[in-house]
This record gives sequence, C-alpha cells and structure tokens, in this order.
Amino acid sequence: MKAFDRIIVVDWSARSSLSPQRPSADAIWIAEVGLGGVESRYIRGRSLAMAALNARFSVALDAGERLLVGFDFPFGYPVGFADQVAGEANALAVWRMLAQQIEDGDDNRNNRFPVAAKLNARFPGTGPFWGCPQSQHYAGLPHKGTAREGHGLPERRLVETHIRSTQPCWKLFTTGSVGSQALLGIARLEQLRRRWGETLSVWPFEAGETPIVLAEIYPSLLNLQVDAALRKRPEAIKDDVQVRLLALALTQLQRQGLLGAGLCAAKGPDLMQEGWILGVGVEDAVRAAAKDKSAVLFA
Repeated sequence: MKAFDRIIVVDWSARSSLSPQRPSADAIWIAEVGLGGVESRYIRGRSLAMAALNARFSVALDAGERLLVGFDFPFGYPVGFADQVAGEANALAVWRMLAQQIEDGDDNRNNRFPVAAKLNARFPGTGPFWGCPQSQHYAGLPHKGTAREGHGLPERRLVETHIRSTQPCWKLFTTGSVGSQALLGIARLEQLRRRWGETLSVWPFEAGETPIVLAEIYPSLLNLQVDAALRKRPEAIKDDVQVRLLALALTQLQRQGLLGAGLCAAKGPDLMQEGWILGVGVEDAVRAAAKDKSAVLFA
C-alpha cells in the first residue's frame, strides 16, 4: 500500500445552526498530522468545513501528496437498507440518493428529519429511523425507538456488533445519536466524490490507491486514552483531543507498518452495503499507538 503523506481526522456535527464563535464541544473539529506534528481547527458549520477540505485537497494534489481523511459517522447502513431505498445493494447508491434529497444550508439549517420520515415510508411497519425534537412531528418518524416495529432491518451493522459502545445509525436525536450526522455527512461526502472524481475513493467500497481516501473512523475507540489526556489538560475540549489523538495514532500505525492491517480488517459478506470502521479489528494497536503519542498531543 502506498503511504499517506497526511492523515486528517474530522469530528462531524449535525447542528441545525452555526456553532458558537468561541471553540466549543459538539461542533466540527479537523485535525491533521504532517511533518510539523498535529494541528487542529475549529469550524462552525458544514459548508465551511467542506470549503476547508476542498482547499486542503487542492493544495495536497498540487504538491503530489496523498491523504487519508477520516470522518466520525457511519458510511453505510445495515444490510437490506440500500437495496430498499436506492434499488442497489451498495452503500454508494445510498450516497447518491441522499445527496439528491438532503438540503443543508450554509447556516446549517437542514431537512434531515423530513428526509428520514420519507425513507421510513419505504418500509413496512414503523421505522427504522427514529428521534426528533418533541416540538416537531413528522408522519412515520417516531420520537422513541421503542415505537418502531415491523420494518425488517437489523438494528446494527456487523462492525457495530464488535464495538458495542457505538450507537445505531437509526437514532437521529438525543444523547449519543449518530444518525443525523450520517444523513448530513454522507450527502456532503457525495459532493466531494463528484468534485474530485477518480482522484478520490471511499474505503472500503472502492479500491484505495487514489490520492485521496475517505474512511469511517470512531474516535471513541480511544476513550480511555482521551480521558487520560484530559486529566492532564482539563481545560482542553474533548472533541479537539479526540481528533488530535486519533490522527496521531493512525500516523503512528502507518510508521509501524500496521495501518495496512487496519485497512484490511474490514470483513463480512455485506461489506459493500454496511461499510466498516477503520481500526476495528486492530483496536489494541490503535490504542497502543495513541498511548505512545499522548505526550506530543499539544506539542
């Protein structure tokens, strides 16, 4: 596998308004590891994040650099979803469909809940998506997950059965939900695919020898290491620590010759529908690399 010159980790956000001007939690954070160590940026909105990433990709391609870019939301859905909503058992067909349906403004206002309700209508029973503010009501989108029945889909992807701390992608609202990040994030990543064409690939759905490779990551793999870092620097924002530490850990894995093993750890008969989380299958190596790099987290 050709080495990556830069590794970028993105902590995504599904906020419906711009994040505060002052750096804060539950917003978009982007960390990058290069020759000078690790740097991070706080970004208030998804359009601004896309502009920053597109600019970074352009510079990297001009310099002949290769990028691995991780995003912390699911790239696929449990088996059966893609075929039902996109007519093809392939996650990238869902990406194309969501890019057509999702509206996501420069001010972060978006239509994720109505889109989820429309997708639910394609299944029998109720569900699989659930969750929205109590003040909002959409036919077919229940407020509680227990209100769903008969939709016929698994609750989790195969990769999520290995890491039980992950949240199901159907959950769109309340603590720990990742479903809204996925709906909004996938639509944005499909825009990147359209812009960068054959210079960009999505792991593990496409061959990954392109100059830019997008991958799904899960920063909470490093919860213990992040908590240890926060005890040493309690004023730091957890989201910032997570992206910095994971970017450093993945870079360390590459230096140790183990990143390829992480990219090859994806498995299962439904991989093209469900995707995989980079690092699952080599969790111990990722955590050990993070521990090794924690001393230079803010160097």
